[in-house]
Amino acid sequence: MLKLKNNHFKDEQVSQIVSWGHWFTLFNIFVVIILGSQYLMIGDWPRTFMGRFYAIISAIGHFSFLTFIAYLILLFPLSFFIYSSRWQRIIATIIATLGITLLLIDIDVFSHFRMHLNLSIWQLLTTQKASFLSTAFILIPFILLIEILFAIWSWKKLRSLTKRKRFAKPVVLIFILCFISSHLIHIWADANFYRPITMQRSSLPLSYPLTARHFLERYGFIEQNDYRNRVIQEGNPFALAIEYPLGRITFNTEQQMKNVVMIAIDGWNYDLLCNNMPWLNQFAQNNLFFANHYGASNQSYLNDFSLFYGLDPNYYNSILASHKTSALIDAVIKQHYNLGLFSADGFAEPLYRYALLSNFTLPEPKKQTNRQVTDNWMAWHDKQNELDNHAPLFSVIQYSLGFKNKNIPIAELKTEAKKLDQYLESIISYLKLSNAFDNTIIVITGSNDISVNENLKIALRDNTKSFSRESLKVPLIISWPNKEMKQISDVTTQTDILSTLMQEAFNVTTPPQQYSQGKNLFDQKSRQWIIAGNENEIAALYSDKTVVLDEFGRSKVYDLNDKLEKDEKISLPIFLQIVTENRRFMVYDD
Repeated sequence: MLKLKNNHFKDEQVSQIVSWGHWFTLFNIFVVIILGSQYLMIGDWPRTFMGRFYAIISAIGHFSFLTFIAYLILLFPLSFFIYSSRWQRIIATIIATLGITLLLIDIDVFSHFRMHLNLSIWQLLTTQKASFLSTAFILIPFILLIEILFAIWSWKKLRSLTKRKRFAKPVVLIFILCFISSHLIHIWADANFYRPITMQRSSLPLSYPLTARHFLERYGFIEQNDYRNRVIQEGNPFALAIEYPLGRITFNTEQQMKNVVMIAIDGWNYDLLCNNMPWLNQFAQNNLFFANHYGASNQSYLNDFSLFYGLDPNYYNSILASHKTSALIDAVIKQHYNLGLFSADGFAEPLYRYALLSNFTLPEPKKQTNRQVTDNWMAWHDKQNELDNHAPLFSVIQYSLGFKNKNIPIAELKTEAKKLDQYLESIISYLKLSNAFDNTIIVITGSNDISVNENLKIALRDNTKSFSRESLKVPLIISWPNKEMKQISDVTTQTDILSTLMQEAFNVTTPPQQYSQGKNLFDQKSRQWIIAGNENEIAALYSDKTVVLDEFGRSKVYDLNDKLEKDEKISLPIFLQIVTENRRFMVYDD
């Protein structure tokens, strides 16, 4: 009988502890939801009702689920092993305090970097003693005090609270409905490319909203491959919203406007310039030649993105998804330039059709030879000379040494380069004969998206997403009226070209920080690093190393030979510099 009575007592103790644990968890769910609502204010608040509704219910459902799971894993099993209510309350308050403290730290990290706390960021911040985390640690005693007071009060009032559990059931039901409905809504939004919802994917910590594309495709709810095509055309639906430019672009309309010709060559490098393009090489020596110029990516479409937007490639998906045109093109239109666009592939890349030139009606892409592109530009220029408006001219000429995504023999690549050398000579000769050369700014650059296999004698299109100096380095030649010829050894980057044209050619008075990450090419101020990247990573090229950060803040350090230095860690100031620059155009709500 004594044993049975003892078991009955233990069962009653367990029942009370479990009941108390439910009320303690419910209290903390409300605390976590209130604190977690700050994420909604830090990120971009959706502009549609559906987006806002999803943001609210996903926060409620997500934080209530996280808190309950924490209880289920950490506290509930202890109820059957620790029969002391005092020790149960002590353990519960410590766990709750640690959990809320981590939440406050993550809120701080997210507000600064738009990243969530992970092992890499934690190690970086704790070893470097980040000052902005001090607030979270100062609040620990207050959080612990609140948790202790509620734990004591709720245990004393447990009998009274148990009688009122019918009032808690509707609240718990609301939490469950919010959790389930937020995931169902995200499935719909993901399948339909509804960005006001999909862009919130990374807003909350430990959030992995459901997608069911393969299921929906299999049973015919959405067309097969339609989603993948839309991603290619419109960018990643999870891309964060950005504000570009950051301010209104203003101009000095009193200065005289010059014609501008921008020539971008895909599959180009210094070796081809020096050894296979004698005329252009001499032209470079007689004008402004930037001997240490680097592209922002070795992938041509991303490098062109940085050329025309002045931003690192990490912003590509955000620009593409929002169909934002470039500040450069806006300046061209507002300054009433006559615009001419010429490309070997008909501007087939989504960058042009869905962002940069989205305000224009473009014909279906059609591949052309470099010679046809040159002839078309000359014919267009002839027609402009016949017009009476005498507006300045802005033209973009895009050449390709061998068509994209195609491997060609080295000998053929060199032959193509020699032919292109002649076409470029004919363009300059044409400008001189038409008396337009002395009033025309000519920018010649490109993308180094090729790698040469000497053994196979083949030039390969490079899709390795490398940040090596060799793969990023690309020529930059500028002919600028009334500027003396000069070889410039300062390190420059593709994002600098937009800033230079905006300030020096289009007479923009808005500070370049409002629309570009580059600096004026004629500004001799030195800088610590230049920027490069791809869709998911950002690279900072220093004089002695390359630091690469992924979207989660994890870092890798490479030496100048592109060899990974496994033991080297970046410092907090370097991390802050890179991330701050990379997040400058992202939307933050006050």
